[in-house]
This record gives sequence, C-alpha cells and structure tokens, in this order.
Amino acid sequence: MISWNLKYYLQHHQREAIGLSVKAIVSWILSEYLGGENISILAEEDVQTLCKTNASELLEVVAKTVNECLAEAPRFGFEEPKSALGTSDVLEIISRCNSIGSPSGRFWVLDPLDGTMGLKGGDQYAIALSLIEDGEVVVGVLRCPNYPMRKDWLSYQHSYLRILSKLTPATFETWDKGCVIYAKRGSGKAWIQPLLHVNKKFVWPNHAKQAFVSCIDNPTLATFCEPVQKTNSGHSFTEGLDHSVGIPT
Repeated sequence: MISWNLKYYLQHHQREAIGLSVKAIVSWILSEYLGGENISILAEEDVQTLCKTNASELLEVVAKTVNECLAEAPRFGFEEPKSALGTSDVLEIISRCNSIGSPSGRFWVLDPLDGTMGLKGGDQYAIALSLIEDGEVVVGVLRCPNYPMRKDWLSYQHSYLRILSKLTPATFETWDKGCVIYAKRGSGKAWIQPLLHVNKKFVWPNHAKQAFVSCIDNPTLATFCEPVQKTNSGHSFTEGLDHSVGIPT
C-alpha cells in the first residue's frame, strides 16, 4: 500500500524527487569513476529538503529510485554498488552537490531536470552536466530521454513515435531509447548517439554521429524555439523579433 503522504509527494513533488535522485546518481558515479578525487558539484535542489522532519517519505522515494537506477549501472559501463544505499548514504552523496561555483578551480555543474513541462507532457526534457575549469566549460553532456536519433521524427508527438517504434524492427534509431549529446572543448566536434543500443548495453561510440549547427542562413527557413512558460520568456519580445527578421509565426 502506498501511503497518502507518498502519493502526495509523487503527485506534487515529482520534479523535486527526480532532481534529488539525479543528483545522487550523478554524484555517486562521478565519485566512483574519478576515484579519490574531491568531487565538487553545483546543482539545484538542496539536500536540506530531505533533512526536514516531514520529508521522510520523499527521502524513501529518492533512495528507492537511486538504488533501482544504480542497479542498471553495468548496462552503461559502470559497476553497481556492492550493497543497496541506505537513506543516510543518499543524504551523504547528495550533500557533495554543495559547490557555489568559482571563477577559478574545477567543479561540475548539473541541471538534474531541464524542461519540467516537457516531462509532465511526455515531450522533451534533458539532464545537463558540464565540467568547468577556471571559468571555462571543458566538457558538456546532455541526456535527452525523448529525443530521437531520426530528425524527421521530431515532427511527431512523442507518444505516437513510441507506439510506432514498437511496431518496427529495433534499430539504433529506435525512438524510445533517447540519446546523449556531448562535446569537449578544443575538439571542434560534438556527437550524438543513442544511450542504449539494440544489445541493451552502452558501448562507445555506439553509432555516434557528429552533430552540426544548422547551415540555414535564411531566417525564414529556420526553426524558432522559445520556452512554453511565459515566466521563462518574453513572448511579446520574441514575437517582435520574429516579425523584424521575417520568421513566420
């Protein structure tokens, strides 16, 4: 039985639960992969949220989510924890994400959930991670669970493509696998690839394709994007910008 409090957290604190879970997973993997290196992460969602007296249900949800996800770590080239992480372990891991940033030094920046409306609507959202060294981005990674490898599929609603992908033979372009996009400063290239291949495991480069900036130089042929929420964008300003450069609306 799911308690009333747990149902409330799942219905009203979905973003919070997901954000904290992602922070714990990323923090754990970076710490394991980089060994004894001191990991410094700047991220949203404060660990103090889980330390409140009325947050025990949320902490249990986060710990359960983290353990379920880390159990899948071998599929992505990592070892899973030797034993399940307890709630105190999860709190300790998330507490590492307490960097305030600096113009010097080395730290990671994590946005555990970029696109809340996309997540709720079954559309586009991303997890964004970057490595900053002395004020410059040196590595950037985007995990896009609903972004297809086939560009033409972007014209369709995600739910429709999920059904379509189940009716066609599995390929590296299967919609419901999502993709990861990454780049390293100075390489002059960015790459996009499915997170999982048809063999259900991540193997680099796993059908990676080079990603390019659009070569369209005629603004009337370009795709213009802006946030759905008015609080995140000045819609009247962008409408004026559209008109001034001739972009059809």
